[in-house]
Amino acid sequence: MNRQQPLALAPPAGDADWAEQSLLDAATRRALCSINLAFLDLAVELGEEGRLKQIAGLPPRAIDALIDPHAGPRLAERLPYALFDLRFADGNFWAAEVAAAGGVQDAAGPTAVDERVVAFARAAVIVVWHLAQTRTAGARLVFGASPATIASVAAMPVASVERLARRVAPVLSARFGSRTRFWLQFEGCAARPDERSVDQLRRLGLQIQGADSARGQALQRRHRRSAA
Repeated sequence: MNRQQPLALAPPAGDADWAEQSLLDAATRRALCSINLAFLDLAVELGEEGRLKQIAGLPPRAIDALIDPHAGPRLAERLPYALFDLRFADGNFWAAEVAAAGGVQDAAGPTAVDERVVAFARAAVIVVWHLAQTRTAGARLVFGASPATIASVAAMPVASVERLARRVAPVLSARFGSRTRFWLQFEGCAARPDERSVDQLRRLGLQIQGADSARGQALQRRHRRSAA
């Protein structure tokens, strides 16, 4: 883990005063690295069985490129965001799923899901719950989670984790699944995880995440104005 660097906010344009602000502490970076590695391990395992379609939006070539046993760890320890998604930007989805998981007569739904996917979803939910409790800004950065998602998860009883994991497991997908450029860059990094290529992937993901966040905020403002 000695290759990790603290994530900092980029300095503003002009001569404005700027101080580096670490958004992810060491514990958060370790948890993120671990969950990303678990995701890549799951993808490799499913890919070897021809079952990678259980993870929507994940190109098989990107996972096939993880031949070097050191590629996964090198990528995971340098990326300040999750490589997977569970509809974290959809606050309504999470509010409904958390409420349903807390119900006395909760049923996880009719969708049959591989138990390995459920196990991964459980680990992911635990990480998200912890960040929602302690590092709200970190949760938004790491997972692209909306404030409504964070609020719902933060209020969730720990006893609901297992039921919630089974409910959300079917929506597991690759992060930036519609962004071909990201996964092409990932494929190149997996095949040759040198410092330059990994840094380019890190920056690309942050740029995409920033653009998606700005677009989401603009839509929320437009919705509030139209409702007023």
